[in-house]
Amino acid sequence: MRSQELRQAFVDFFVSKGHLHVPPATLIPDAMSTTLFTIAGMEQFVPVFLGERAAPAPRVVTVQRCLRVAGAKSDIENVGRSGRHGTLLEMLGNFSFGDYYKREAIEYAWEFATSKQWLGLDPRKIYVTVHTGDDEAERIWREDAGLEAARISRWDEENFWTMGSTGPCGPSTELFYDSGPENATGPQDDAPNKGGRFVEFWNVVFQQYNRGADGHMSELPRKAIDTGAGLERMLAICNGKLSMYETDLFTDLIAAMDRLAGAAGDHVRKNIIADHSRAVTFLVNDGVFPSNTDRGYVLRFLIRRAVRNGRLLGYPSGFLAGLVPAVVASLAPGYPELRAHQERIARVLAKEEASFERTLERGMAMLEELLGRASRGQKLEGADVFTLHDTYGFPMELTREIAGERGVAIDEAGFAQEMERQRARARADAQRKRTVVTLAELPAVTTTFTGYEGLESEGEIVALLRDDASVDSLHAGERGAIVLDRTSFYAERGGQIGDRGTVLQDEGAFDVQDAQYLGDAVAHYGAVISGEFRIGDRVRTQVHDWWRREIRRHHTSAHLLQRALKDVLGEDVAQAGSWVGIDRMRFDFHWTAGSLTREQRRAVTQRVNEMIRDDSPLVTRELPLEEARKTGAIWMHGEKYGERVRVVQAGPSVEFCGGTHSHSTGELGMFLILNEFSIGSGIRRIESCVSAAAESFVSKQQELVGDLASSLSTTPDELGERIAKLQSDVRDLQGAVGQLRARLAAADAQSYVQDAQRAGGRVFVGAVVQEGNAEALRHLSQAIRARLPSGVIALAGVDNGSVSLFVSASDDQVKLGVHAGNLVKLASPIVGGKGGGQAAQAQGGGRNTSGAAAAVEAMREAVLS
Repeated sequence: MRSQELRQAFVDFFVSKGHLHVPPATLIPDAMSTTLFTIAGMEQFVPVFLGERAAPAPRVVTVQRCLRVAGAKSDIENVGRSGRHGTLLEMLGNFSFGDYYKREAIEYAWEFATSKQWLGLDPRKIYVTVHTGDDEAERIWREDAGLEAARISRWDEENFWTMGSTGPCGPSTELFYDSGPENATGPQDDAPNKGGRFVEFWNVVFQQYNRGADGHMSELPRKAIDTGAGLERMLAICNGKLSMYETDLFTDLIAAMDRLAGAAGDHVRKNIIADHSRAVTFLVNDGVFPSNTDRGYVLRFLIRRAVRNGRLLGYPSGFLAGLVPAVVASLAPGYPELRAHQERIARVLAKEEASFERTLERGMAMLEELLGRASRGQKLEGADVFTLHDTYGFPMELTREIAGERGVAIDEAGFAQEMERQRARARADAQRKRTVVTLAELPAVTTTFTGYEGLESEGEIVALLRDDASVDSLHAGERGAIVLDRTSFYAERGGQIGDRGTVLQDEGAFDVQDAQYLGDAVAHYGAVISGEFRIGDRVRTQVHDWWRREIRRHHTSAHLLQRALKDVLGEDVAQAGSWVGIDRMRFDFHWTAGSLTREQRRAVTQRVNEMIRDDSPLVTRELPLEEARKTGAIWMHGEKYGERVRVVQAGPSVEFCGGTHSHSTGELGMFLILNEFSIGSGIRRIESCVSAAAESFVSKQQELVGDLASSLSTTPDELGERIAKLQSDVRDLQGAVGQLRARLAAADAQSYVQDAQRAGGRVFVGAVVQEGNAEALRHLSQAIRARLPSGVIALAGVDNGSVSLFVSASDDQVKLGVHAGNLVKLASPIVGGKGGGQAAQAQGGGRNTSGAAAAVEAMREAVLS
């Protein structure tokens, strides 16, 4: 049986039992989840279990991709070594939300596993476990399935399932397959959970409780069934294999690897690469990109672990990206969206693989040196492990694995301390850049934002701050912050900067320079212009019209830009961040194909301006989260959203957004891209502007072009041609100057040769050359060398307030111990600079012109003494 057949059989069986087939969630879990990745099929249904969301149907069936590489459910240490563990796994699941419970769940599991119509496993080889306190489950197994007592055992923690420290949980019953006494790990391995003979392949969880943060378990609103059956293990059992790595899910990938570099090689390393290639393909497909934090860190670790194992097997550069087509071919029958994203996935992996390979050799050289000094049983210092992580991109887990292969441990506590010191430095730096005030000493406050309806509002002062401390009043001339219960000011959030304006009362005015969130409260920072403000005062808020107008127009342009990027570059483009101001907007996006071409930039700009000219009215709706997702709106994976979200539509652009926007796209006037550049691995940034800022930019550019054209006695239309002619003239002049310098150098060369000094077989020519830049020194050195085949030539050129150093040593002088690079390193500090090079030739320089003669003298003494 192949994987596609097993997947489909499971779905077909439960559909025949009245279950609705529900699509799987991504590897990025729901906002309510406490896990970094989706680790179980039930995660997308947690709100349903808790009674916070309606079930899609009374009973459903899913095939859910899961990643177990971080946290309590991690299997990373066993991946590739055990035939039962992988990072990526597919969980076959059937669920009941108050519809059926233990009896039906057990009957369905037994029928699917043993019926000839379905898997047809030998009933005599199936054993089950139940929780120590679950008499009902054991009775159902004995009376309904006909299992004798000898094949039923009871366990405590092993049969109580939790997804983490909090959330839905409950007792479970598990099905095991007896692989035979020949596979026992010892005499005691005669029942489930005692060794490797019995393989768990099905787990029915009786979801009954919700565990709170304090550990207390309360009853769920209704009892539910949550089944998890591992596709990989079940597939191995159905095919009579002991290892899931012997099924088509992996053999097809290993065959693709063998085509890269032959079939020889460590099978464990091949298993690791096959497993990781599946995991990273799905992670990139689901919107994760390599980084040094959170999900991106895990992706980077898996990629680099696979690359390192590939290098040990002799695989060529780029092999991991080359495996993507094979991974997609294997998994696409169950997940067709992989085909649409195949090119992007390969591009991301290729870029990360190339990045790691650039530092791999240097990092491995350092690690090899450290391991060479360490004895078996010793530990690598935490500071060294941190250097490998911070400088060479070696995740701590990868260093631990490589060291472990040599019998050397690592000081994980020391590494953690170094990481915390780095975080502390970052926090201190951020604190210096911007002081952050908290409301720790103030009453809990939530400010209602009224600014969607207009620029003005009324509110009550609930807190006042001066010098980051709570006060009762603020007087004329004092700076501080006013916290209101209601405000029309938009506080900085989601990349949009805070509003500016005025807070007014009958006899007072407060100039607001910024609005920031402090928890759920909005603090208005600024200064009292007149009067006095006290807690409890009723005030009016007035946002500056021009400030809000330009911000909302630039914010709307961010939405149009994202739509245009997707239209031009493809739907794989994903936002990575943004910043919205009054005169420009920054938009960061994941894109691994490098800088945009001129044609792509032009196409993106044209597409945005087309949407502006369409003058589409902006439509905003506040919807329940699930309903909002069904609109097709763009939303950021991993972002935490509330139960209700605002959906903003601007023509063809539809996104989740809580910011302020223009009334129509036509308000934006004109869109311009100012800059486009890289800000990190696979992340690019576009800086752009619209409205008044765009008009001002175009006006200044026109003035600049006009002034340039006038100064060059041409027209703006002919400016490019005129500049090209000037550049050609400059190149001709530079060539003529170079030839003249060469002739002058040749004329002077003989006089330098006549002054050569000799000692013990060494020959030295040194001089300070006035008005001699680096190019002039090279010409002069070549001319001297033509007349002095054997010797050391050391020149210091002084030109325009800087010093250039150039040293050349003939082969025979090098054999006598002369090293040009070392001579430049000796002389560079004397002229206030640095330099170096090879033994035969080196160069350097500095800014201390008064030290030129001393630098030449130092090199003379080093050569002749």
